[in-house]
Amino acid sequence: MVQLINHIIIENNIAYIAERGHLKAEMVARMVVDGDYTVEETMEHYDLSASQVYSALAYYYDNQTALDESHEQKWATIRNNALNADEYLQKLKARGEK
Repeated sequence: MVQLINHIIIENNIAYIAERGHLKAEMVARMVVDGDYTVEETMEHYDLSASQVYSALAYYYDNQTALDESHEQKWATIRNNALNADEYLQKLKARGEK
């Protein structure tokens, strides 16, 4: 089911900017919220209108708790699965010694 709400399409429980393919509303909003970009810089970066960016921000703030929890879980998974540079170099050296 596809639903259009003020420049936002909700498809399979993911919000996208309408008429922009699969550009996620959360990603647009996070440029302003987390990335310290202005609305104008975000508009220029994604070639969006002000109303599209503000719609993404409205979607984010309407769903902030759930989006932030999901975002943090994704980053925790990345941090848990990532190797630091020293571990990676040790693995490379161990492969070369075989």
